[in-house]
Amino acid sequence: MKWWKYLLFSLFLVFGLNIGYKYYKYQNFIQKPQFIVAKIVNQYKKKNYWVLKIKNNEVEFYTTTRDNLKDILNKNIEVGVISKKISFWEYLTKFYAPTFKLGILETSNYETFISKQHSDKFMANIFQALFFGDSLYYDTRQKLSTLGISHLFALSGLHLAIISGVLYLIFTPIYNFLFPPYRNRNIDLGILILFILFLYLWFVNFPPSLVRSFVMEFIVFIFAYFLRNIFSFKLLFLAVLFSLVIFPNFIVSLGFFLSVMGVFLIFLFFKYFKVTSFNGLVILPIYLYITMLPISHYFFGNFNFYQLLSPFVTIIFSIFYPFEILLHLIGEGNLLDGFIKNYLDLGELYIKIFTPQIIFYLYLIILVYLANKPLHNQNHYKQ
Repeated sequence: MKWWKYLLFSLFLVFGLNIGYKYYKYQNFIQKPQFIVAKIVNQYKKKNYWVLKIKNNEVEFYTTTRDNLKDILNKNIEVGVISKKISFWEYLTKFYAPTFKLGILETSNYETFISKQHSDKFMANIFQALFFGDSLYYDTRQKLSTLGISHLFALSGLHLAIISGVLYLIFTPIYNFLFPPYRNRNIDLGILILFILFLYLWFVNFPPSLVRSFVMEFIVFIFAYFLRNIFSFKLLFLAVLFSLVIFPNFIVSLGFFLSVMGVFLIFLFFKYFKVTSFNGLVILPIYLYITMLPISHYFFGNFNFYQLLSPFVTIIFSIFYPFEILLHLIGEGNLLDGFIKNYLDLGELYIKIFTPQIIFYLYLIILVYLANKPLHNQNHYKQ
């Protein structure tokens, strides 16, 4: 179709302009040592020095320091960077750079608002990650990985879907009261919700999985408006293209890859099974857990038998997430801390089980084959 050719040409043109602009920024970055404002997204000790992972809207890099640092994970900092020997590819992805004069900036208001409601810093960290995309402490990440619920605490499409649903329920009675019945409510509210989600995306600094989810939701809205099939793999392909055009560094993002694979498997599910409320709410989480196992265990090997509860925790999460937002808004965010801590402690002990590389790649090939296999059953949708 001609519109596909025009779209791909436009995306290629925007991609070229974006890369050109980033190269211009790169040239300025490597000219001389300079100070940048960024956030500490990872911190761990190695022998007698600290390793820090630092990120802002332009760069993501590692550095080391022998300073006697306290816990500064998720803190905003100002730091000098010696960037002369960095390549353009490293600038787009990740690199190591020596730094100097690291200074901690004032704590954000939202961090103070969340932390004041929790006596345990690990609990505060969990909800800062859940609501604002902050980095989790290493021990917490290990427990979440063991329990198979890391995806619940990495902002993604699930969170945007829940937020969209809650906003729709809140705005619908207000809209019905204010506007005449001949207007299209779904279109008007869809535009408003997408605008609010974009503001949220900007506030949490555009994490890869959330960007993919927002682009997907935007394209779904367009497809639905023109009465197109919203479970088409073309839609996912478009979302990936748009995301990479805007953020080329996502091409090496593991979070982005896992997010894309999750949606791919959802579309595969609805290719072979009818769309029903029961399938979407109950069967789908179980299916996703099983089909994501070979992929997630290629990268993360943690496993114990409590991980088998992951699909049911995912189902409960749709209620838990908006409930926790409400609790934090009224200043009672610590209400379920004891229960959450006891559950996370179940992930302390684990064994390592990794998917062999040959199995991983064969599995991806099979998934691609199933996605492209034509269906003869007319009860299923056609791509």
